[in-house]
Amino acid sequence: MIGFVSAISAGFCAALASMCAKLAMSPELQKTFWCDFVLQNVFNDNDICQSIVIATRMFSFILVFVFNAMMWTLFVKSLRGSTSSATATVSNTGSNFISTAFLGCLLFGETLSMRWLFGTSLILTGLILVHYNSEPLTKDHLDVKKD
Repeated sequence: MIGFVSAISAGFCAALASMCAKLAMSPELQKTFWCDFVLQNVFNDNDICQSIVIATRMFSFILVFVFNAMMWTLFVKSLRGSTSSATATVSNTGSNFISTAFLGCLLFGETLSMRWLFGTSLILTGLILVHYNSEPLTKDHLDVKKD
């Protein structure tokens, strides 16, 4: 169970890392949020707003590395706690797909097309098939006829 939870958490950390990368590399997103939305009634000075945008972009850039380090730590932990590496990989990838979609919709207002939903469902179905085909062999699987 610890392997599954670690894999799901690793996928979520990967989604958070990509979200921070988008924030770090998109000054217009930061400017819209901080200058036009949050601070419009507090500061009318454009220099203060630009300083806040630069600081939050740098902080977002640092968080990319923090979340990637957390993701790798949790993924390695999930590999140790899972019955197979495929189980950890499937859980991690599925969690990353769903978390990325959720964060994109929630924070950036991205829309998910039917094509995206269909493609993701095919990918997740394939991941589930890989998961079930990679179950470890048990004594029942190795039932050999004795002469």
